[in-house]
Amino acid sequence: MALLIDRLALGRADGIISADLSDKMNALKSEQLYASDEDSFDLKRMRLWIGEYSALAARGAEIAGIATEDRTLAGPHGDIPLRLYNPEERGATLLFVHGGGWVMGGIDSHDHIARWLAAEIGARVVQLGYSLAPERPHPAARDEVVAALSSVLADAGAGPVFVAGDSAGANLAALAILRLGQDLRRRVTGFVSIYGAYAPEMHLSSHRLYGDGRFGLSEPQMRWFWNLYAPHLPPEIRSRDLTPLTADLADFPPTLCIGAECDLLLDDTLAFYGELTKAGVDVSLALWSSLPHGCLHFVAGVASVTEAARSIVQFVLARTAAHAARSFAPAPATPVAAAVAADAVHRPLLDVEPVFATGRTRLHGSLAHRIAADIIGGRFPPGALLPREESAGEAFGVSRSVYREALRTLAAKGMVTSQPKVGSKVASRSSWHLLDPSVLEWRFEMAPTESLIRNLFELRKIVEPSAAALTAMRRDEQDVARLADALSRMARGNPRTGAWLNAIVAFHHELLHASRNEALSALWPAIQTTLRWSIKLQMMLPTLTLAHDPVADHARVFEKIASQNAEAALTETALLIDAALADTLTNMRRTNYDAAAARAPDAG
Repeated sequence: MALLIDRLALGRADGIISADLSDKMNALKSEQLYASDEDSFDLKRMRLWIGEYSALAARGAEIAGIATEDRTLAGPHGDIPLRLYNPEERGATLLFVHGGGWVMGGIDSHDHIARWLAAEIGARVVQLGYSLAPERPHPAARDEVVAALSSVLADAGAGPVFVAGDSAGANLAALAILRLGQDLRRRVTGFVSIYGAYAPEMHLSSHRLYGDGRFGLSEPQMRWFWNLYAPHLPPEIRSRDLTPLTADLADFPPTLCIGAECDLLLDDTLAFYGELTKAGVDVSLALWSSLPHGCLHFVAGVASVTEAARSIVQFVLARTAAHAARSFAPAPATPVAAAVAADAVHRPLLDVEPVFATGRTRLHGSLAHRIAADIIGGRFPPGALLPREESAGEAFGVSRSVYREALRTLAAKGMVTSQPKVGSKVASRSSWHLLDPSVLEWRFEMAPTESLIRNLFELRKIVEPSAAALTAMRRDEQDVARLADALSRMARGNPRTGAWLNAIVAFHHELLHASRNEALSALWPAIQTTLRWSIKLQMMLPTLTLAHDPVADHARVFEKIASQNAEAALTETALLIDAALADTLTNMRRTNYDAAAARAPDAG
């Protein structure tokens, strides 16, 4: 079944913005006086741009009937402007912290979003105009959000209080929650992180893959924002003070993490989600398919955005309904994080180095590898007689006992047969144990063919989607926590490091073993070897070439497993393997081309 699934059949094209939003954005371009330029670093122009852009995006989708009231709050750096929507509402309260890279935007630029939230949720929404950098760098904005949140909690009494933020606003909101005292923090009913900015180092995979600005926000722009916001902090302080990823999240409130598929900051969301999961926080993940960073400005006017944004409404309404039964006493520790930690004691970390069934540190293992390479390379074709034991010293420079053990190793893998009075012969390829990890490793080392790669990925596409479907039906909370941990490490890792490789391998390991099917799990050694080789192929290239974001692809699989949608888990896993095969073949051809070019004589 899975073999019949591909992206074209499903009408899927990764990295393509939804048609209705794309049409709307293109229509606005002719009217913009301050068109966005991905290489623009003019602060005055950028501030004019966000005001114009947000007004044009909301035009035609005005939300009527929402009463507002402007106030000020005494803050640590002067008065903080506030705007209350539904000010007389005495149910739930939501504090909304706007985005804009900490340097632009304000109450007016995000007024449409706040109005929509107030209308859809029926709550009192409070938006604040915090101080902008570089005039007021970190920690001014964060401290003002802390002051506003403390005031909202005091005014709300026993009522539910939510915090939401988009982009830089999500960063500020998360850090503000962490700055509260423990008792106040536990009074926050829920947090909504909307495509948040959480990685000041700008080293995640989505930063590299989408850094060219194809979806609007570019890596140079984002680095510019971070540097304007906190120019005075050295790297070690930035990674501690500017992100919740390195904080103690044990008492963080229930959270909805929202990531946009076509977004430079997608992996920021996934990394934050993973850290919350490891801390045992009640956290949900929503991936807005085919939408870019900043799309919420088009809510109520573009159907794809409005449909996606309803995940915010559902989260707040569900938490509000459950609030009456919520106790503010310290909740018992959830078993998830403890189970992951305990399980790690019994599950060794997967090593970055290849896993050989015959260790090369032993002499006969090294000789077995050498002879296997000669067999695969054609020096000893099928049917050929291998040197006799008494000739081992002359042929290979080893003793008869070492040679005998090497031949036994190869015989156990189906590559050699021994006959009395005849000797050892190379077996036919049909007898080789092709899925043996060592045999696979040897074949990968001897310039594997595209046919071999396609065969192995077809095997993966038969096995892993079905395993994912079973996992979606059978997984428990510990399985979800381990998958989330692997996803988090993948999102935070550098694609050229062993940590990145280990995270991907760990994700697929959990996906297969959580199916609770021993026959499927028995295929793991072959799948692991194929995974390691294909990922290492990417890591050895001077420039990384990926047609798809592997973190986003894995996140979609995770989301379907976590929501126990077996059919969707099968489909997303099949699509993930399709993308991995396409990337592997592309990089393999590049590697072969570079090698051929290096061997060619100098034309000069």
